[in-house]
Amino acid sequence: MTAPLIDAAVLNEFFEKAEMFLTPEYLERLSDDQEERCRRVAKEFPQWPELWDWAPATRRLSLEDRKLWEPRLDPLVAHLKEADGPDVLQTFQSWGDIPKWLVDWATFWIHLANPKAVWWARWVYTPTTETGALLLVLDNPAALKQDTLSLAYVRVSDAVQYLVALLESTRALERLSPVFRPMVTLAVVYSVYMFTMASWKLSEEFTQVLPPFPVVVRTLLGVNRWGGSQIGPKSHSN
Repeated sequence: MTAPLIDAAVLNEFFEKAEMFLTPEYLERLSDDQEERCRRVAKEFPQWPELWDWAPATRRLSLEDRKLWEPRLDPLVAHLKEADGPDVLQTFQSWGDIPKWLVDWATFWIHLANPKAVWWARWVYTPTTETGALLLVLDNPAALKQDTLSLAYVRVSDAVQYLVALLESTRALERLSPVFRPMVTLAVVYSVYMFTMASWKLSEEFTQVLPPFPVVVRTLLGVNRWGGSQIGPKSHSN
């Protein structure tokens, strides 16, 4: 089985395009906000409806869907707290057809319970559409394809671990706590991709109303809103 490999040259190209926005002050604040979020989760793991409202994948989930899924998910909350990703995904696999937000939602809470565990956000990798930040920097994207959710999660985790090793060998994002560097890197990659596609496909007038690049990174990471309020400063223009 071929291991997922990150293309260092391609990754560096993404960093070069984002470099002007990744100031020391911005990265330090981003690191502090993620650490604060994890401390809050460690102190008191959220309950319903916060488990819906504070996760980016489900903030806008309809009341009907919440009522439908909450009884099924409630017995798994203890596993989320224990950061038991493969076990949770095996359970999802046994349910058959599941909504697109479910894996994103579950692994978000697993990641906050243990930041070393990978958050499999849809912008990180969506196998059904073959899109996501990982596919933009992987040398061998086919390595992520697996027959089950739990195996696919292992492969995504393997790719992120390769990214961890690669980042350790460089000085990229050194103002961040090491445990947050992989997800921030992927958020940066996907943000660069979004802005690049916008400049190619959309009118100049429309692209001017997109949020600033640093805000997009924070939004992908879900740190702009936490507990109904913004963690960091109101302005993130740098």
